[in-house]
Amino acid sequence: MSVLEVKGLSHTYGGNTPFYSDAISNISFTVEQGEMIGIIGHTGSGKSTLVQHLNGILKPTQGEIFIDGKDIWERPKEIRKIRSKVGLVFQYPEYQLFEETVYADIAFGPKNMGLSGDELKNRVLDTCRLIGVKDEYLQKSPFDLSGGEKRRVAIAGVMAMRPQIIVFDEPTAGLDPKGRQDIVKIINDYRAATNATVIIISHSMEDMAMLADKLLVLSKGEVVMFDKTENVFAQGEKLRSIGLNVPIVTRVFDALREKGYDLPKDVFTVSRAVEALKQIKAGDRNA
Repeated sequence: MSVLEVKGLSHTYGGNTPFYSDAISNISFTVEQGEMIGIIGHTGSGKSTLVQHLNGILKPTQGEIFIDGKDIWERPKEIRKIRSKVGLVFQYPEYQLFEETVYADIAFGPKNMGLSGDELKNRVLDTCRLIGVKDEYLQKSPFDLSGGEKRRVAIAGVMAMRPQIIVFDEPTAGLDPKGRQDIVKIINDYRAATNATVIIISHSMEDMAMLADKLLVLSKGEVVMFDKTENVFAQGEKLRSIGLNVPIVTRVFDALREKGYDLPKDVFTVSRAVEALKQIKAGDRNA
């Protein structure tokens, strides 16, 4: 059984008014436990609207969402229980910090789930160790930290609830290359440690190439593709036709192949590019 199934999901803003807008239309896909799914699409394609349905922030105009085979809106009064199963990390989550200390901010979600005493303390400390929040920060005000550390703390607050599914909306937005690398590592480490299902919205094709097992491609509120990451990036022309692109390293290899160089087509990350070039240098022209 899939951990998440979306069936025929549609959402209209301003329904029954002259200003209505169909944000997403008839979206269907399934996600297995432990998968990392990337969602890509140009601005206005419906990415954020889609993920806000996954934990009940928005209610579908049409369609259904199933978590572990159960319709999340079957019992509307219990929708808050879904939010402990599906954690949502908004874009620029550091703007949502509010507690007096880092410890209190990370503990807020688990405390509301009913954890207390040593169980609560251990959950906070385990999460901090997992994603690299330093012990000396715990009694500091989160507002005294750097921008990158604030984001790390905000993410820790969601991860401390141990959601079965965790959703990130542009997790590396506004960060420098080192900060982006740190967030990518946090997400990978958390997934490896917990086997959580991860869903990520990003405009960065490089992030998607490093992180995602599969890509859900949206355009004008509809699904254009849903396939393994390498299969999606292999369709560069189709992506470009809807205003997207492939990773930069892929474009470089494509350009070199056009000039006659015998290079592989499945290069989407820098690490794969290095591997391919080493194999070629060693005489393996089938890299």
